[in-house]
Amino acid sequence: MILKKLMTGIVSGLFFCFQVTYGGLGAEAAEPKEPTKDILHILGFYYGNGENILIREAEGNLELLYRYAPEDKSFAKANRYPMTKVHFDSYLINEAGPMGGSETDVHFDRDPDGYGITCRVGGHMYTRAFLGYTAGEREKTFVIKQHTDEEWENMLTAAKAAVEPQKLQQGNRVNLVNANIVPGLKVNSIYGNVPNFFGHAIYENTNLYVAQEVADALTIAQELLAKQGYGLVLYDAYRPWHISKLATAALPDNNKDMLENPDKQGSKHNTGLAVDVSLVDLSTGEEIEMISSFDEPSFRQFASYAGGTARQRYRRQVLRDAMQAAGFKGIEMEWWHFELGKINEYAHLNIPYADLP
Repeated sequence: MILKKLMTGIVSGLFFCFQVTYGGLGAEAAEPKEPTKDILHILGFYYGNGENILIREAEGNLELLYRYAPEDKSFAKANRYPMTKVHFDSYLINEAGPMGGSETDVHFDRDPDGYGITCRVGGHMYTRAFLGYTAGEREKTFVIKQHTDEEWENMLTAAKAAVEPQKLQQGNRVNLVNANIVPGLKVNSIYGNVPNFFGHAIYENTNLYVAQEVADALTIAQELLAKQGYGLVLYDAYRPWHISKLATAALPDNNKDMLENPDKQGSKHNTGLAVDVSLVDLSTGEEIEMISSFDEPSFRQFASYAGGTARQRYRRQVLRDAMQAAGFKGIEMEWWHFELGKINEYAHLNIPYADLP
């Protein structure tokens, strides 16, 4: 959809606009300040007229991001339009270019709790879609499919009885250690507890295990982050192959592709070389609110997601920088997921948690 449909009155053709850089801002020398609640509650994703826009905060100001390419799920390549405040919930977008300029009104409507629910841009109306339960979003937890206890036990029994393909068992095998050997690391086993994405605990205890070399690298990342007042929290790590089989079975038929096929690729977590992590505030010991919740199935999960606040994007980049400096490699699909070494050369293990220290 061309930009003219969004910005009424702007001359079609040449536009002066900004490209959103990777992740929005990247890590800066000083952590940006948190916006006020009235700003937080209008940030987010709005849709209408076959178009999608994001409202984000940058350096204390609001910006409208217009996604012109549907395949740009993270809005990383979206056009960026600074918004000038007129009065409460009313703004102007001022576009200037070689062919002239134009101003377009932007106005927000809120619900009784103060959350933005519609955004009017010129003559077009966009409806808010709430994505998760971090600041500014209405609480929304995710359970991909509800299963009774009996159904879950039957799936678990079948998964334990399944035979791991020989091709996945080939390769180097890591030495697994309890992640609590990493100094200062906070362990919060999301899948060893409930609630979680599956609605049931998929691990038999709340320990988490990693390869010895991963523990060493996490120690380095911890030391780097401590200089900035942060630490790591570990959400998930080694996953036995039969648990990957269980997790895939628990997904609805039309969502099986959300996880790697356990009989073909297997999960990178089976190797012991993949971890899911976030940040902790060392001054309080509390987990830091990031740009999305862990395991949130929305485009906020992308490492290059350009929305949110400057502080959220900054913290995401701080995490990524520290993990990469410690030898890990991040992925685009999930900002919290990191892998160490030549992971494809390693065997997918199927050692039950009960057999680990």
